Amino acid sequence: MARDSASLDDAAQAPARANVTLLLRRHSAYGLAALLALTVPAFWPSYLHPAAVERDYHVHFHGISMFAWTVLLVAQATLIRTGRTAFHRALGRAAYALGPAIVLSTILLANYRLKQPADAGLLYFFFLQAALIAIFAFCWFQALRHRREPALHMRYMIGTALAMFDPIVARILYTFAGSVPPFMQVATFAAIEAFLLALMMRERGGAAARVFPSLLGMFVLVEVALFTVPQTAAWKGFAAWYGAIPMP
Repeated sequence: MARDSASLDDAAQAPARANVTLLLRRHSAYGLAALLALTVPAFWPSYLHPAAVERDYHVHFHGISMFAWTVLLVAQATLIRTGRTAFHRALGRAAYALGPAIVLSTILLANYRLKQPADAGLLYFFFLQAALIAIFAFCWFQALRHRREPALHMRYMIGTALAMFDPIVARILYTFAGSVPPFMQVATFAAIEAFLLALMMRERGGAAARVFPSLLGMFVLVEVALFTVPQTAAWKGFAAWYGAIPMP
């Protein structure tokens, strides 16, 4: 009887899980395309059309790899939406190279930045950058690990996009609304958390349903830590050690 009851519960929860998966399958391409479009106003003043052209390779390596990943996300979501799964799988092989490229470029860029003259926000942004690349790397790994489980794979790929949301939208808030840290991170993280909560409310049960709560916990933890960790002596010491490591 208990087993029958559990089976009935699973059957009742299945439509909710399918509903979220179908929602993401149908509409994630639009959201990811919007994120891609936002890179133009976000990076136009500082990278795409700056007063002085950026000459350092660290910035270009990081910028190109991140942009390529965003394009890949849009393409993959569009292919799934239109049912071209074979092409989706073939193009998905690029993720094996792009994910490590993003992590490596971030590691090198952070080291390069820490070698520059210090400013008031350096430790803050170093922590933010480290936390977000950790979330990105986790989601990238899990997405590839679960590449044969569409519901899980899709959710973790969206997680990689959420890790890129703050670097894009926070620049827009800074440039066009005059917002400054940590307030612009409060806004961007609140948007991420609201998005995750909205999806969590639409699904119950199953392995895939644990993805969004886990991501929500990560983003909340980072948001809270932003107000304390960058000012600690331990983080200052770690930043000094990391910046002193010789890297190309």
